[in-house]
Amino acid sequence: MLNNLQNLIFDTNYASILPEGGFVVFTSPNSQSSDKKEKKVWFFESLFGWRWTSDKPKSNPWNTTPDLTKPADPQAQKSVEKTAKTSRFDNILQNLFGTKPTNSKENQNTQTSDGITPNPADQSLREQIKKILETPDDKYSDKMLTSELRNYIINVESNYTKNITDFKSHIAPSYRESKINDINVSGLLGKCYYTQSYPTYLDALWTRDIMSLHSKRDMSRYIYPEDDSAIQSMLKRKVTQLKAELSDAMQKWITIDKDIEQQYRDVETIREKLTTREERYFELSNYFNLYDSTENALKENGKKYEQKIGWYGIRVKNAIHRMDEWLVSSLPLCLDELGITRSSLTSSLSGSFPFISNDLVQKSWIFYGANLHTGGLVIFDRFDSKLPNMNSVILATSGAGKSFTVKLELLRYLLNWIDAIVIDPENEYKQLCDAVGGTYINIATNSQQYINPFDIPPKIQDVEYGKWDLLRSQIMSLIWLVQILIGKMTAEEEAILDKALQSTYSLKWFSLDDEDYTDKQPPIMEDLMNTLNGMTWGEELALKLSKFVSWTFWKLFNNYTNVDINNRITVFSIRDLEDALKTPAMFNTLNFIWTKVRSVKKQRLLVCDEARIMLQNDISANFLFWLTKRARKYWLWITTISQDIEDFVRSEYGKPIISNSALQILLKQSTSSIKSLNTLLWLSEAEQQRLIASSIWEWLMFAWNQHIALKIIASPTEKEFIMTDVGKNS
Repeated sequence: MLNNLQNLIFDTNYASILPEGGFVVFTSPNSQSSDKKEKKVWFFESLFGWRWTSDKPKSNPWNTTPDLTKPADPQAQKSVEKTAKTSRFDNILQNLFGTKPTNSKENQNTQTSDGITPNPADQSLREQIKKILETPDDKYSDKMLTSELRNYIINVESNYTKNITDFKSHIAPSYRESKINDINVSGLLGKCYYTQSYPTYLDALWTRDIMSLHSKRDMSRYIYPEDDSAIQSMLKRKVTQLKAELSDAMQKWITIDKDIEQQYRDVETIREKLTTREERYFELSNYFNLYDSTENALKENGKKYEQKIGWYGIRVKNAIHRMDEWLVSSLPLCLDELGITRSSLTSSLSGSFPFISNDLVQKSWIFYGANLHTGGLVIFDRFDSKLPNMNSVILATSGAGKSFTVKLELLRYLLNWIDAIVIDPENEYKQLCDAVGGTYINIATNSQQYINPFDIPPKIQDVEYGKWDLLRSQIMSLIWLVQILIGKMTAEEEAILDKALQSTYSLKWFSLDDEDYTDKQPPIMEDLMNTLNGMTWGEELALKLSKFVSWTFWKLFNNYTNVDINNRITVFSIRDLEDALKTPAMFNTLNFIWTKVRSVKKQRLLVCDEARIMLQNDISANFLFWLTKRARKYWLWITTISQDIEDFVRSEYGKPIISNSALQILLKQSTSSIKSLNTLLWLSEAEQQRLIASSIWEWLMFAWNQHIALKIIASPTEKEFIMTDVGKNS
């Protein structure tokens, strides 16, 4: 009733019913005078029907109630008060809108199965909500909310607020059972170990092995800074005591206890460092908690923990008979109920930081796999600004799972709205491309999809160009391509080819003085051959190019471009090409991709599978190395894949390509290739043995200064996308 009244008051234009400067004429319905004398009262006084004993209102009209006789029965009293409240609101509606008192039973709407009450206009509340949700934001207005809808929104918000405030009932366990050695919380058993003493010398990374324990665990630490002056006084007394014991042993010609002698030296060292402010003194509470579902498993994990921690000379004990205090101390409440502390200095405190491990975890980006050492997750961002570049190199033998690894990485980056471009020499990415709706381009002599190497590259957005810069860079790329096609040329042949290319573009109305070539059609390989035939000393070059124009290979480089890379994923397949054409085809494709990437900056992932094809030619290998150095400036990640380690060793560009890859992934290697790989990456003996004995989908990941052994974990859905033809089944 209150909500309906609120809506009615909110929607009413009171100015039209407030004559005479804010007064209304109100005739009290309970007036006993026969002439029904009219009285001028304030509007809200008339609205809420306050009773009057004189011409002035009561001091607090809100406390005015009907003159009802209070019955003795409490239930009857509540019924009378409810009746009075209902009649009061009915009186309000009658005074304000001229409505008759309503009967709640007669007007009670029938509720639907989901509790939503239809409105009086035969339009269900469900339909109103659906209409509001389907209304675009730019067309929405508060006037579209009816009184029933406002009432529904208020009720939903009230229920939500009530439930969210009662958070304790949602996070509290169902039961708790405290035992001598462990505690049972909702079926999960747990026990606590506290540190009793530390050795004199401790490995700075001792927590790395402890945190790699394969069990449910957590660690709680409480650090209390202490007053240095008080500690100095305590240490002075301790030194005096130890020195007296040593002097007494020397006077009595008794063998000096080495433990006392070591304590004396340690205390003197601590006093010196505290005096020079090299160290600070702290009290440290260190609790290690283990959890498991059964008592036997919990005991077994406890023995493993005691064994691991014992290797470092650290003594720990189980918090017996103090399970309740331990539970409070392990919760994120910052309450140390156990209160078992040990002394610590700044260096030892920082060296035993509990979050040092071999895991490589970042705040965002994709999941690569599980750490084989710690069982933790490896989450890595190749686009991290802290990395020197965004490139990666993947080296493995055939059948080790490198293609699966790359396809899984592609699929997960596609979910992060990163575009992907793939050069596929073995047709391994077609199923993934079809499944996600990508563009598949077949580069072959019998294909109808072409890339014209004579296309002028588009301008880069943030680069200032001279009048002939674009044409000059394109001519340089064409000279490289022709050298790959026909072999090395002499300096005279390069000069002739340079002039022929300039003349070929001039015949197509491309001038060095032009600044824009958008509306002009570029030449093709046939135009260059005709130009060479008409030049002195050019017939021999024209003859070498003739097979790429008129005979077997004429389609590949002698057609106008009819493809683009404007899809989320684009795959260029070169499987059906002859081996002699794969290197120039990959070069032409990479050059085409590079011109498109530079024109529009966006995050892209370029996969160059079987990079050994590019490394077989010095010019193409140099071009690939040149790409890996410049890709970062244009937000391009390059993934270089090869199964032939020898090609990287023999090529003078192999090691530079690996050095310019911030991420290096090594899968299973043969015994013959591991030696060559060691010359490139300087692997340890353990890493070499792991690569030789590793199973499928297990690899070493080198990022920054970390070397991590991990195993790929893919969901069943991801495996379907990668390993089966999902496009036909979906």
